[in-house]
Amino acid sequence: MSNGTVTIPPNAGAPEYGLDLVPDIDFAVKDPTVIQSEVILDYQAAFLALTGIAKALAPGDPVRLHLLAVCEWLSHQRTIIDFTGKMNLLKYAHDDYLDNLAALHGDRALRLQATPALCTLQFTLAAQLSFDALIPAGTQVQAPNAVTFETLEDVRLISPSLTVQVGAQCTLPGVIGNDFAPGQINSIINWNQAFGLQVANIDTTHGGADEETDDQYRYRVWLAIESYSTCGPRDAYEFWALSASPDIIQCVVHSAPEIAGEVWLYPLCRGSTRAEFLPSSEILALVEASCSAKTRRPVTDFVTAKVPTVVEYLLDMTYYVSSDNEVLLSTIQSNVQQAVADWIVWERSYISRDINTDELVRRCVEAGAKRITVATPSPGFQVLDFDEIACHSETVAPVINYGGIEDP
Repeated sequence: MSNGTVTIPPNAGAPEYGLDLVPDIDFAVKDPTVIQSEVILDYQAAFLALTGIAKALAPGDPVRLHLLAVCEWLSHQRTIIDFTGKMNLLKYAHDDYLDNLAALHGDRALRLQATPALCTLQFTLAAQLSFDALIPAGTQVQAPNAVTFETLEDVRLISPSLTVQVGAQCTLPGVIGNDFAPGQINSIINWNQAFGLQVANIDTTHGGADEETDDQYRYRVWLAIESYSTCGPRDAYEFWALSASPDIIQCVVHSAPEIAGEVWLYPLCRGSTRAEFLPSSEILALVEASCSAKTRRPVTDFVTAKVPTVVEYLLDMTYYVSSDNEVLLSTIQSNVQQAVADWIVWERSYISRDINTDELVRRCVEAGAKRITVATPSPGFQVLDFDEIACHSETVAPVINYGGIEDP
């Protein structure tokens, strides 16, 4: 029996948004075989009607070859027609087409742009100075992989102090500036003063987010109609909370009858660690600011953004493989490891999602396992409250035991 661990893939766990209530449609038949059949049959019917002669176009008939060239052109044209029609519908629109469709709602539905990562830099003098030293805004500091941060404001080293701290942001927007550990950003690249300085970030860089994805954006546009209400419906709060940052992938809105007038917002961010997918104080502040009492919600609502409550569990499971599939053992073992990793991500990718090991069993069986037994979590089904999120322990690795080969 062997024991395995799983690695959670980075940047996983974003909920998949879809407009399931809207049916699929096509604006034109694009299948080349259907087009060819229709054109050739129509030609043969027209030839018969005009001449009284039944003519079947053989594969090498010059007329047939000419018609096949026309069919290819028709197929391309119908593809363009279908594409053009669908780009006018929210369910199918993407990229710039989706942005133009969202423009019907004005600036409230603009796509959220990428934001730069932030950190705090500490500058340290090599020796005490007899005067106050200015470190101007825009002073640039580089990380080992050439990602650059620049200071956000002028700051002075007041003599005889040797250190001063200042906020900085990445010169490139997006997640590229995230997760530099304290001390990694330590090279000044545009310093030309007579006195020497050392610099280092004192916190892990954070807050960088890529441009809002099409799926997230489509869901917000779907909710945008609710944002026109001044009554504070649930969907309107969700729309404005999701609009606070492209890093937010879900927001639970709650107002219990016993606390009428209070609204609690629980955002969830993308990421692979709790420090990333649980909202930071900065994200909570952005959510509260986005739900402004002045322009976006009733002034009588008391709104608070909160961190979801973590319900921690440990996974200990054993899986078995059928002897019929023994030749595929190594592939099945790899697939089961991935299925477990995906299930862990699935569990913590949505606030209030119940702990459900039946879903784990399904995924492992689809990965090739004959059967699995789950020792923990126990019980295998646990109902979570509206503000709870199921997270596997970050200090204890999941235990995945291979139980061996069994008869079918």
